[in-house]
Amino acid sequence: MITRHSFGAMFALWASLLPSSALLVPFAEDFTFGAANWLNGASTAPAWSAAGGVDGGAYISAPGAITAGGFGTIVFRGNASAAASGDAFVGDWILGGVSTFSTYLSHDAPVALNFYARLDAGSGRAGSTVDFSVAPGAWFQLEVPIVNAPTSFQSYGAGTFATVFNGIQNVQIALSATQDPSTAGQTYNVALDQVAIVPEPGTLGLVASGLAALWWLRCRSFFRKPLNKP
Repeated sequence: MITRHSFGAMFALWASLLPSSALLVPFAEDFTFGAANWLNGASTAPAWSAAGGVDGGAYISAPGAITAGGFGTIVFRGNASAAASGDAFVGDWILGGVSTFSTYLSHDAPVALNFYARLDAGSGRAGSTVDFSVAPGAWFQLEVPIVNAPTSFQSYGAGTFATVFNGIQNVQIALSATQDPSTAGQTYNVALDQVAIVPEPGTLGLVASGLAALWWLRCRSFFRKPLNKP
């Protein structure tokens, strides 16, 4: 289970020591300070709540309409064009060693709803995950291994696994077009928390080693500075 503080300390130190860039691995968006430029629809900000998330903390929520046919309804958009999460999800997931994408969802429909994640590289290239059935009344972890397999992805749009994941631009959470017939035409409130990308275990070890080395170099540089003489 990815908790709000799973990678917090490591991420903060990593961000402080390295030059700023787009893709950050590992990274977890927990919406502690607001909606982090995520959108519901093309330009509408989702609602933000300071408490009530998967671990009791903050989360965002937005209405999601049940529509028949097509690709369903995108409820949450973490788009590069809006600098969602500071573009922490934007970049080459293959080179960056992303092994898993996950997030937590809940909703207020009276029956289970089907959701999927759409991981988009633009120009019609997008990895649409398999559907996940989310029961009402509890937080559910949608977790997808980033592998080229039908157990993870049902399509890549106009692209391939490689052309999608070597340049992710947008992370989107959608309601599937396939739903319980009783929900047709209805709109329900959907909540989102802890959107995360996780590296392979070996990559995480390298990150930890790199952090230790950078911290040692910084401390060494500090203590070698000459004292100011009067």
